[in-house]
Amino acid sequence: MPSYTFTGGLVIDNPYPVKEVGLVQAPLPGKVVLPLQQRIGGEAVPHVKVGDKVLTGQVIASTEDIFCVPIHASISGTVVAIDDQYIPHKSGLKSTCITIESDGKDQWIANEGCGSDFLHCDQSTMIEYIRTSGIVGLGGAGYPAHAKVGKVQDCHTLIINGTECEPGIMCDDALMQYHPREVIRGVEILLHICGAPRAIVAVEDDKQVAFHSLLMYNKNERISIQQIPTKYTSGTEKLLIKALLDIEVPSGGYAADVGVLCQNVATTKAIFDAVVDSKPLVSRIVTITGSGVEKPNNYEVRLGASFDHIISKSQPNNNSHTMRMGGMMMGIDVEDINAPICKITNCIFVNNKSKPIPVQECIRCGACSDVCPVDLLPQQLYWYSKNEDIDKAMDYNLIDCIECRCCDYVCPSQIPLAEYFAFSKALHRKQVIEKEHIDLSRERFEYREYRLERNKKEKAEMMAAKKEELKKKMANDKAQKDKIAAAMARVNNKKANNKDA
Repeated sequence: MPSYTFTGGLVIDNPYPVKEVGLVQAPLPGKVVLPLQQRIGGEAVPHVKVGDKVLTGQVIASTEDIFCVPIHASISGTVVAIDDQYIPHKSGLKSTCITIESDGKDQWIANEGCGSDFLHCDQSTMIEYIRTSGIVGLGGAGYPAHAKVGKVQDCHTLIINGTECEPGIMCDDALMQYHPREVIRGVEILLHICGAPRAIVAVEDDKQVAFHSLLMYNKNERISIQQIPTKYTSGTEKLLIKALLDIEVPSGGYAADVGVLCQNVATTKAIFDAVVDSKPLVSRIVTITGSGVEKPNNYEVRLGASFDHIISKSQPNNNSHTMRMGGMMMGIDVEDINAPICKITNCIFVNNKSKPIPVQECIRCGACSDVCPVDLLPQQLYWYSKNEDIDKAMDYNLIDCIECRCCDYVCPSQIPLAEYFAFSKALHRKQVIEKEHIDLSRERFEYREYRLERNKKEKAEMMAAKKEELKKKMANDKAQKDKIAAAMARVNNKKANNKDA
């Protein structure tokens, strides 16, 4: 029997356990701030202006690129601002946002999807419903769902990722417990779209209630609900494929390259809402947990609501706090409690502030190599990254690092290894772009030199041809004149002869 696991990784106990995984409907926010950059691709262009009245689910911004994912109003009300505001992003920069003030009515636009008999809808119609509903990967990647579903070819297995491998996060667990029917139906929709003969829903073995909830509602023989060991980072796409199917996705490759389509369980439920009810993505489930709150819980909240809107429901203590979005391992630190909840906000850790542990020198213990889930050599990568020897780091497959921070977690010297690797990858991207610019400039220069030399050669050849043509013309003219002169001479001789006679 397969073990459904992988080498490396960590078993990390949930530092903030709960007796029962709950799901609370958060109250309607008084206002929402909706960033125009919420997924891979360009920033969306507003379709509204300040003062416009909007309905819940109305498209308020979109783009025209291949990753076009519209942004919808998550409440009904009035557009009160379109300006730059702070958003939860590792760059710490501001981004253009649309602010809507609620009218308290939550009036929705009219929706009409495929209905429960979705199997009679063609695949292209379903993909269009997914696109127009603004769905991206809700596990944190933010990749547009319609682009991912639409590009897969010869798909043999659909994998639904319900692992939620980072300790403390409970949003997908809550989703599977409270919406198992919608999840299973969403899997059937994806099977219909991609044409795969089978689907596997992967659930970690510490989520027994969610596992049995899905089993209860699954009546489709093509869908199997599979438990895997609770281990970080089992939710990584390539590792999940390796654990479930024993298929290795090549370095730099994607799941689609090996005939596999992976989707997060929350994305799958959102796809059900989009296809069956034509309901756009205007809310999501967010976990609030950490040492700074008394009651960790899950909240279904409208996109654009502030962090504070739901943190306050979990009874934060009176200590000074730090906030981290997206997980204690791979998340990003957020400074402003009024930052808006986005499509990829799956969890907010609210922790009591503590003194940072000082970083020491590497002792070459090798613990980082033992836990690396993608079989890299973090110690060696650290030295190359520290010295900015990016070419050497790339030779050691730095590009395959998933920045899971397993190496950080076990490092006795408290070295932020993943930060070095992220910096090195960013520097590599910069070098690649600069090299492309240099190569392009060189190509332009070389082509200019070639063009000038070609023009010079063509001009010389043209002048030579003209000279040759002129010589021929002059020779022809001389020959013609000689003929005329000879003819005139004959005429004159004849006249002279006649006169003498």
